[in-house]
Amino acid sequence: MRLPSTFVHGDQSLLDCLERFSRAPEGCRAVHIALSDLRSRHRSWIRLRIAASLFAPLVTGYAAEVFLLSNGDLVVVGRDLPATLLETHVERLRALFQGDPASRAVDADGRDAFVTYHALEASGGELARRVEAIRRAPADSWRTVRRTQDKVPQPMVPRLMKSVGAALAAIEPHPLVRRQAVIRIDVARHGHVAFEEVFVSIGEVRRLCAPDVDITANRWLFQEFCRLLDQQMARALGRLDRTTLPGALAVNLNLETVTGPVFEDLSRGLRPGTRLLVEVQMVDAFANLARLREAAALLRARGHALVLDGVDARALGLVDVGRLDVDHVKVLWDADLADTRGAAGAISPAAAIEAIGADRLILARVDSEAALRWGMAHGVRSFQGFFLDRMLGATTMVGCPKQALCTLAQCVERRRAAVSGRAACPHPPRLHAVTRLSGMPTRRGRGTAKGPAHG
Repeated sequence: MRLPSTFVHGDQSLLDCLERFSRAPEGCRAVHIALSDLRSRHRSWIRLRIAASLFAPLVTGYAAEVFLLSNGDLVVVGRDLPATLLETHVERLRALFQGDPASRAVDADGRDAFVTYHALEASGGELARRVEAIRRAPADSWRTVRRTQDKVPQPMVPRLMKSVGAALAAIEPHPLVRRQAVIRIDVARHGHVAFEEVFVSIGEVRRLCAPDVDITANRWLFQEFCRLLDQQMARALGRLDRTTLPGALAVNLNLETVTGPVFEDLSRGLRPGTRLLVEVQMVDAFANLARLREAAALLRARGHALVLDGVDARALGLVDVGRLDVDHVKVLWDADLADTRGAAGAISPAAAIEAIGADRLILARVDSEAALRWGMAHGVRSFQGFFLDRMLGATTMVGCPKQALCTLAQCVERRRAAVSGRAACPHPPRLHAVTRLSGMPTRRGRGTAKGPAHG
């Protein structure tokens, strides 16, 4: 079976095929499988190739043709294909994605929304129109997968850890520090900056000290990498301009760091009275529950808090994270959260949020108004993400005397920068002047930030 070198080639090839079959459509069948409806984690290149390969017996035995379209959908076309055999292969494909609710979805009329069969004599034109619409639609970045892949980084192994660690110790972390606000919304739909997360991008650090190494390939070596990065973060915090930092900060640390001497160095670098929210990853928390309790007790004794970070929709449905001894749970926004169909055997995100307690929850990676409105509708009050960054940027520009010299994108990036980038701002005091937002979106309508209030 030959597959196109890129997904985007499948659309026109299929249209040409349908045109060819339209001259004698009797006995021609096609099946359209909506792989584009699958959740993003199920739409990897290798999974799509496996899905297409399931129809190889029809290609060799019945001269069927298989097309991967630009949106990731799959279409199989052939003449005199036995209906039962075609259905058997389709069900095998459905079983491949049985954990995804899209594989068994039905539309409003009760028809199968994942698989559509066509007798080309009767509905070939309908299929052609659908493919033409897909061809003309803007392509998402995940759709185009080239035959020539980027160089694959070598996995992290113990022999590389020493050299990577030395390179990490040699970099200057101070210019790499970024910051991002967490906005808490009150009952009157006014938002204020509850705290700011201060972090160093793992991707940026990897580019500088280990560009050819996949530092995440080994969980435990990655934990060691993060422990070394914590030491650099402690150094960087001590060099930040304290006057521009809010009274509450969040930092990402390993549990080992929280209970060790590096945390003391980090604490000394903070402005007196600063409340610290320490974010730990799920894998770190579940690897050592005893240390998690120790870290929580230590932080609370000093007036700080512990946050469980990196909780996605899948984890919400499989693990009762609400029972962990943490003060807050940071859930990563994904369209899966709003998917009411739910995966087989998993509890709904709404039920999981209720079990955790919406007031303890922080919805992160909020990149659209829809995500914000979904969280508000489920009782969530604390949010973080680029959509909130843009609201802060827009509000910052409204009252800035030098607003004509900047774009919104520049303002957002300068506000997110802890060091580098801020110097380019024509009016730096304005970057940290805005701490409140008004006119947040309603649950059912649209709202905008109407103006700044200064804190």
